[in-house]
Amino acid sequence: MPLKVGTTLGPYEVLSAIGAGGMGEVYKARDTKLDRDVALKILPDAFVDDPERLARFQREAKVLASLNHPNIAAIYGLEESGDSPALVLEYVPGPTLQDRIAKGPIPLDEALPIARQIAEALEAAHEQGVIHRDLKPANVKVKDDGTVKVLDFGLAKALQPELSDLDAANSPTMTMTAAATKMGVIMGTAAYMSPEQARGKQVDKRADIWAFGVVLFEMLAGTAPFSGDDVTQTLARVVEREPDWNALPATVPPSLDTYLRRCLQKDLRQRVQAIGDVRLAMEGAFEATGGERQDPSETLVAAPALWQRPVFAAAALVLTAVVAGLAVWTLTRPAPTPPAPITRMSIVLPQTQQLTNRIQRSVAISPTGTHVVYVANEQLYLRPFDELRAQALSGTEATDPSVPFFSPDGQWIAFLSQGALKKVAVSGGAAVTLAEVSGVFGASWGADDTILFGQAGQGILRVAGAGGTPELLVPIERPNVGHQPQMLPGGEAVLYTLGTGGRQGAWDTAQIVVEQVASGDRTVLIEGGTDARYLPTGHLVYALGTTLLAAPFDVDRLELTGGPVPLVEGVSRAFFTGAANAAIARNGTLVYLQAGRARDTARTPVWVDRDGNEEAVGPPPGNYLYPRISPDGESVILDRRDDEDDVWVWDLTREALTRLTFTEASNRMGLWTPDGQRIIFSSTRDGAQNLYWRAADGTGPVERLTESPNIHWPMSFSPDGSRLVVWEAGSATGNDLLVLTLDEERRLDPLIVTEFSEMNAEISPDGQWLAYESDASGRTEVYVQPFPDVDTGRWPISTSGGQRPLWGPQGRELFYFTPGGVMGVTVETREGFTASPPTLIIEGSYFGPQQGLRGRTYDITPDGTRFLMLKEAAPADTDDPFAGLTQIHVVLNWFEELQARVQDVQPTT
Repeated sequence: MPLKVGTTLGPYEVLSAIGAGGMGEVYKARDTKLDRDVALKILPDAFVDDPERLARFQREAKVLASLNHPNIAAIYGLEESGDSPALVLEYVPGPTLQDRIAKGPIPLDEALPIARQIAEALEAAHEQGVIHRDLKPANVKVKDDGTVKVLDFGLAKALQPELSDLDAANSPTMTMTAAATKMGVIMGTAAYMSPEQARGKQVDKRADIWAFGVVLFEMLAGTAPFSGDDVTQTLARVVEREPDWNALPATVPPSLDTYLRRCLQKDLRQRVQAIGDVRLAMEGAFEATGGERQDPSETLVAAPALWQRPVFAAAALVLTAVVAGLAVWTLTRPAPTPPAPITRMSIVLPQTQQLTNRIQRSVAISPTGTHVVYVANEQLYLRPFDELRAQALSGTEATDPSVPFFSPDGQWIAFLSQGALKKVAVSGGAAVTLAEVSGVFGASWGADDTILFGQAGQGILRVAGAGGTPELLVPIERPNVGHQPQMLPGGEAVLYTLGTGGRQGAWDTAQIVVEQVASGDRTVLIEGGTDARYLPTGHLVYALGTTLLAAPFDVDRLELTGGPVPLVEGVSRAFFTGAANAAIARNGTLVYLQAGRARDTARTPVWVDRDGNEEAVGPPPGNYLYPRISPDGESVILDRRDDEDDVWVWDLTREALTRLTFTEASNRMGLWTPDGQRIIFSSTRDGAQNLYWRAADGTGPVERLTESPNIHWPMSFSPDGSRLVVWEAGSATGNDLLVLTLDEERRLDPLIVTEFSEMNAEISPDGQWLAYESDASGRTEVYVQPFPDVDTGRWPISTSGGQRPLWGPQGRELFYFTPGGVMGVTVETREGFTASPPTLIIEGSYFGPQQGLRGRTYDITPDGTRFLMLKEAAPADTDDPFAGLTQIHVVLNWFEELQARVQDVQPTT
């Protein structure tokens, strides 16, 4: 029964009918959850009464949903609510190619871009083993901007009833109608069917190549090559007749003419075997200069050659025998396996998922190239390539995981989370803790079921895949750390990056080394680069800037055998660890995140009062972090992440933005002294990221306050300015809180040092209490302890997770951040310490803890009436698919490109 406008199927509201046919009625609908238009294809009634057929269709739909290509209309899912199941498809506005052809022949310069995009869609689908089976102009949409979308990929096969093995062998393209079970109906449309399809024989991708030839012919000639008065006559012409080649315009290039004729060869063996060859012909890859179009059936008659003359007769006999022998050998030897074509596509993340934890690598691929795992919304998501969507991995919720990597058999995913190395089964289940760790710089799981990881302050450690106590494998002295270690084949040498840490630029000056475990002999392979990985092709791949480079590597001699070659541009790099957000499977599949968007993100500081009213602060949008309002409320420190990574000050009265730091080093996390005369900040200008300060007006020298191989960030001053709470990372215990006494000695003493992660500490306005966050409970929560005598008590503040505590100006309120907004508690300290239950103070999606960065991302005015928040600015082009890193790029058969562009070496067996 047709659906009425306004009818709902699950979250989809029907807007209008847009088509009907043998494959079901089609409606335009609105996805009320994701706020987008979709197409609903109502499945035939036969599916309602045939659960086995519906189950088989679901299996087919999963395969079809794996097609992810800009020229293929996507399948979003299957909606089974209501009386009839419906396939949820991408809604593509615009006319069909059939509508365009109805206006007459399409000029060559207009037809070729359309045909090329159709060919690219077919090429991508064929690589996934999917055949369209019903390619025709009515199934091709041409958008206003020239983008082509091919519709209904593989649905002809998916919608047919299942045949017995005997029937399937004889008539795989036949389906039975519900009204006449004895009457065969050939799938597809008669004028575009291949001869084998018209005869009811088995079909493969060459049937699509035939249909492509028919469509291209019709585009250029304005008429289909095999049209007849009825279906029977049309099928007879498909099987028996040749097209009228004179109907093609004379402007068709010779090679394209040849390939078009080969597309329409009735003999399968003589037909073009791969649609990519036709695409290359359309791009002019086979054109000879100065040539004219020629009928391939014509034979050129040449003058007698030198070898035809009598003087060469005897030599010709010998040559003939040799040639005959070569011909026999050529005809009898096995045909060479053609190289697998390189295919590029993207996995588009749902709008509800945001990639997080840019501190470490955030994406990985299974060894067999069948699954991708990534970090989004502070948890792990697993996307099998044959599934419709990614699934959240249980046990990783709200844990801010990082550095996901697979076990060699692909059955487990290991990751770092809350001071521990954990693993979770690909099939699901609880996460298992393997070891307590801290300050980790990359990890890998070797073939011997041993996990290697770099740990600041110690070196490279290893632990069994089943868990246990980590043991030191390669000691590394401070301030260096070993990043992304990998055990090379043979188990006698480790490949890793030797560097001092810091932002991406610091890692670009690191060394890629190989060290023999038994002797400790260390060899520098590459000066300048990081995150090296050895591949089974016999190459090292590493990152420099936003480029992946590769160099041939002799794993037996442990030395490079050629220079590096840049292969992939625009790969994002993790903050702090410098890891490349890229992963490579053993089968040659590459996945990576696009560079630039994380650092180019535009945010706008805004005032937000307690009623939720917003007001712009003033500075132009930028990649701002960690705003701090001056004690007099007249200026704001902004940590701006761009090519310079510097600290700036925005004058609220003069509306002027002034740069405070000027070095090429990373300068971060500015903090006012209580009197507003100085600004303290963290910088890598002398190596490790330590603390410095200078006058707030930018005059005078910069003075260093701490000297340590570990990372120091300023957290909070005591009211009198005599003490500063410091966050330290990279020590043996991970993330700790220290206190710096700002006297002549400048002592740095431990404050809260445990095996857990403590950070974002804030001293109360009266100097008596310390609020901070810790993951001691297994989830990050906010706590309060007395200051400076922190061992005399502890009170929990947040109840369901919380980060980035902030005291109210009078010390009677304490706020903290959650993904839902800013929460607040009322504090009473006259007789001990008590806090009220948390209440929501500011609701809204402001930049905060879900982004996986460290440090407080909001502040409050000295009078306590308004909060200074960071708001993501709307992108200039909302159709930009890369905005906010919303795609994971996939390159299939990338090893073909690697081996073609980098000097060949003997692969590892």
